[in-house]
Amino acid sequence: MIASLTTAAQTVTLAFDDPRIKPAVCMELVKMFVSRDELIYVDFDLQFSSLLQNLDSASYEGLTKSGKLKVLQPSEDILDFAEGIAGQEMQSGGALILDSLNSLQSLLTDEASNRGSKIANQKTALIVTVLQKVCRFYSKSLVIVNVTRSRPKNSNEESSSFWEKKLVGGRMIKFKSDVILSVKQILSAPPEIEIKVQESHGESLSILPKDQRFLLRL
Repeated sequence: MIASLTTAAQTVTLAFDDPRIKPAVCMELVKMFVSRDELIYVDFDLQFSSLLQNLDSASYEGLTKSGKLKVLQPSEDILDFAEGIAGQEMQSGGALILDSLNSLQSLLTDEASNRGSKIANQKTALIVTVLQKVCRFYSKSLVIVNVTRSRPKNSNEESSSFWEKKLVGGRMIKFKSDVILSVKQILSAPPEIEIKVQESHGESLSILPKDQRFLLRL
């Protein structure tokens, strides 16, 4: 499944219910991508950058020596930063990882404004659209990391729980994603991560059928 993410220029959202497993999973994905093609890692969280710097020298060289991994950190002006990504020279093929949509929205939200969240969502949609165009031009997949948030359920829904996990970006990110993969830890020995197709549409159906699953051992 993971290898197929870079076979077409598509947008893939990774939905994490548990943020604690995100750093390790992202590191494993980086290793897989870098072994094949160029990877641009847009690190809004700064979590991956910290993890990378704390690797032992052999592991660090293994990821960076080939020159296939480029890690970009945000500047103060996020829109200018996104424009700068669009202006970068890239190799054809591979992937661009946006980590994470949560941090991007947070950086774009003006807490002093009553419409802060709505405006941030609009700016996020614009940035995702720009990155999609860049990725299509260079035949790259766009992989968006998304840590789900608990939201109150609709009062009309029948359920024993009043809360449910929902994607950050809501309908916007669902509309822009060709594939949404849920990423969860399953109880096993040793621990494994289940990556499963949650939603897919368009051309992605022939690549990743719904409910297909992949187990990742950390």
